[in-house]
Amino acid sequence: MKVISNTNKKVSIRLTGGHSFSVPEQLGKIELVELLTERTLLVPEQFYAAEGVHAAFAAAGMPIEQEDVILPIRTDKGMMALVAVSAAEKERLDALMAEGGRYTTPLLHPVGNIEPTIWICDTEDLIYIKVYDPKLQMAEVVSIEDEADRDYLLARLTESCDEQRYTVRLQLRSNEKRILRQYKNYFKRLQCE
Repeated sequence: MKVISNTNKKVSIRLTGGHSFSVPEQLGKIELVELLTERTLLVPEQFYAAEGVHAAFAAAGMPIEQEDVILPIRTDKGMMALVAVSAAEKERLDALMAEGGRYTTPLLHPVGNIEPTIWICDTEDLIYIKVYDPKLQMAEVVSIEDEADRDYLLARLTESCDEQRYTVRLQLRSNEKRILRQYKNYFKRLQCE
């Protein structure tokens, strides 16, 4: 795990498969933790069943270990995220959390006014994608290792979504101008959040 940002007792934590990380002492207890991991599913709350989460991850091509802990993150919109963490990561997160603290993920980011939209949150090594037309059609997290991976993903998105109809709303969590240029090469209707 790696703490990404620290503002107003809110942090993003990148789950990297390990569980050792340091947190600045002045941080204190955390009220909101955004978990950045590819081991995330978005599901309608009405279909959630705790006993079926391992099967849901396996069906999505993400088999997880039996000892992994699934964090169900509910919203008031009828959708929920399922985030898989190791037991050691969960124990460390619990030690950091303030009483009543909660988790979130970029897949739960509210998009607002829904026209045909592709919402993307790019954290450099993970890309969160939600496609609306006009309702949610797809939600996914994709791991990115290099620019070629991002190019391939963006090319597939432009092939499957008519760029004349879709607005791409991009939340870029990097100051790398080369990444923004990649998006501009693929999408003409690009809005940065």
